[in-house]
Amino acid sequence: DQTRFQTLDHLIDSMPVMLASGSKSKRARVAREIANTGFCATKQQHFHGIRLHLIARRQAEKLPVPSHLWIERANTHDLTALRNQSNIPNNINLFGDKAYADRRFKDFLQERRIHLLTPIKKPKGKQLSAQQKHYSKLVSKIRQPVESFFKWLIDKTDIQRASQIRSTDGLLVHCLGKLSFALLLLNFYY
Repeated sequence: DQTRFQTLDHLIDSMPVMLASGSKSKRARVAREIANTGFCATKQQHFHGIRLHLIARRQAEKLPVPSHLWIERANTHDLTALRNQSNIPNNINLFGDKAYADRRFKDFLQERRIHLLTPIKKPKGKQLSAQQKHYSKLVSKIRQPVESFFKWLIDKTDIQRASQIRSTDGLLVHCLGKLSFALLLLNFYY
C-alpha cells in the first residue's frame, strides 16, 4: 500500500529569514544572540538573519505536514543543523538535498533506522553513471514538495522578510507568529 509507505517518508530542508540582505548584511546588528550573516544559495546573496529548518511528513498530492521546525544561525550548514537534532523520529525515510550528503552521518542515522536519501554528489573529475543520475533525479523529485511548502509559507505569511524587526524577541515573535498562522491555515484548509 503506497499510502502506508508515504507516512514513513519525511522531507528536510531550510530557508532563510532575512533581517538584512546584500551589502547591508555585513553591517547588521539586530538579534545577534541568534542571528548572523550567511549565504542563500537559491537567491545567490548574503543575508543577516536565521535559517528556519523543517522536517515534514510527505503526503500524496498535498503539501507536506511539518513535524519538526527549528531555527539556527544563518551560517549554520544544513547538515550541522540536522546533526544537532536529537529528536528525529526513528523508522523513517528522510529525503534531503545534496547539502545533507555525508556517508558517515548517513551510517550513524541507519543505526536509528533513519534512512537519509540525498542526490549523489559528483566526484571530482568523474561523471555520474546513468543509474546514479536516475537515482538523484528520483530523490530530487520526491523531496520537491518541501520546496512547494516553503513557497506556500512565504506566499501566505511573508515570513522570509524581517527587515523591520529590531530585537531578538521581535524576531522570535515574528517567526513563531507567522508559523502558528501557517500551521493553522494548513490544518484547516489544506
